[in-house]
Amino acid sequence: PDNTPLDERTAIAINRYNLNAVISEADIEREFVVPAELSDAPNEQMYVNLKVKSMDDLSPDHIASQVPEIKRLLELREALVALKSPLGNIPAFRAQLQALLENEDTREQLIQELGIAVQK
Repeated sequence: PDNTPLDERTAIAINRYNLNAVISEADIEREFVVPAELSDAPNEQMYVNLKVKSMDDLSPDHIASQVPEIKRLLELREALVALKSPLGNIPAFRAQLQALLENEDTREQLIQELGIAVQK
């Protein structure tokens, strides 16, 4: 962080054309702890580190992509959406789906998302 007193700092003219450059130069980064709502464990915490380089980085999709737990859920969701389309016949998609199913964590999330009762 810049420890220069406010009255000694140089003013920067910001407009719609240079806003992203100013944000990028400011090197904005925020670390915090939030409740892990995706976890079954009570009172579990999740550490989040968000980096902002442009206004687009503040969109919900981009923020979600910076949180690994949420990013995995979004990848599963995209795979499920693709199942409903002709993409289900594409080999690359099938390979991605197979990889998701082979990983126990992502498989459990997929089962929960689909609401499937699994007999053990």
